[in-house]
Amino acid sequence: MMTAFQTSTTVPLRDAENVLTQVLEHLREHELFAVRQENTWQVDYADAKITFTVQADGLHAHVAAPTAATLYEGRMMVFHHIQEFGNCKPEAIQWQGDEVMLERPPAFRLITVQAVSEVGPHMRRVRFGADDLARYDREDNIHCKLIFPQPGVAEPQWPTLAANGMPQFPKGDMRLDIRTYTIRRISAPQGWFDVDFVLHEDAGPGSRWAAQAAAGQQIGLSGPGGRTASVAGWMLLAGDETALPAIARIGEALPADTTGVVMIEVQTPADQIPLAMPAGMTVQWLHRASEPAGTTTLLSDAIQVCPIATDADRFVWVGAEFSTAQTVRAWLRDTVGLGSKEQLVVAYWRRGLDETQMKSAPARQTAEPQGTQAGA
Repeated sequence: MMTAFQTSTTVPLRDAENVLTQVLEHLREHELFAVRQENTWQVDYADAKITFTVQADGLHAHVAAPTAATLYEGRMMVFHHIQEFGNCKPEAIQWQGDEVMLERPPAFRLITVQAVSEVGPHMRRVRFGADDLARYDREDNIHCKLIFPQPGVAEPQWPTLAANGMPQFPKGDMRLDIRTYTIRRISAPQGWFDVDFVLHEDAGPGSRWAAQAAAGQQIGLSGPGGRTASVAGWMLLAGDETALPAIARIGEALPADTTGVVMIEVQTPADQIPLAMPAGMTVQWLHRASEPAGTTTLLSDAIQVCPIATDADRFVWVGAEFSTAQTVRAWLRDTVGLGSKEQLVVAYWRRGLDETQMKSAPARQTAEPQGTQAGA
């Protein structure tokens, strides 16, 4: 890898070795594996090479990358993980080396609504147009962040970069709401992508915006992020309507000879949509009728009576409300005996909390990993 740009930091931490251990364990959960070379650890991330070293004066991190944008992304990955696990203040992390002269975060895009269509009575599809979407056009990373201005703001203030490279977001009446969504379909060469929004009665920023979306409106885009399902010979794909866009996209990309089961909880039969799944995958729709989303055990009960394949070539992917995700994750681990590389169970949302609150809730450590909230 060409390393045209380099930067480094030494963060004064008393327990630097313990902090590094926690950082590396967290990265491993997201399939980012460090390679040890003597007293250093190297991680490849977003085309950047990151090297960690425990030194007498703290934890040292060096980032090398081919472009200013990838250097920025590597630096931000280091910053966020050391800040979280080292419990240190942002000003404690100072960088020396090549400057990142960017006006906005490199992942940010201003996107424009091209078309709006109805997928079902509670789901609306919005097609966005934008330039330079290549980084988002990949099957192993199908989620993105959408950035919404406050209702009624005619000229939003979009995120910029401070002199130290940290993103700056407007506050007060100009504040921005950020929510995670699945990219349902995308064509980077043609400059468009689709997002399916679940429409709620108790609408959050995303659902509220989608309900009135019209051609020509603009919002922000960042990302991508979030793991997706690993391809296996036998698969279980399950979730509620917030996971339906991801299930549909994952299924469309599977090899034709894939076998398994698809389980989707929706409100009524009217919420069912056509799915392009391999012929060997059985689709089961679960209807909760008048019960509010996230209040029943309908999905977790159905998953726990599903015969899971016993051979090694299997994978289970589930996206659901927090409590359902916890129940299913524990059952797959403790009863079925699936390893971490055979399953991915994601809490897409948590009843009574918005996405920001969910990520900071006390039970966060038991809800690995955080995922998307398709209808917030």
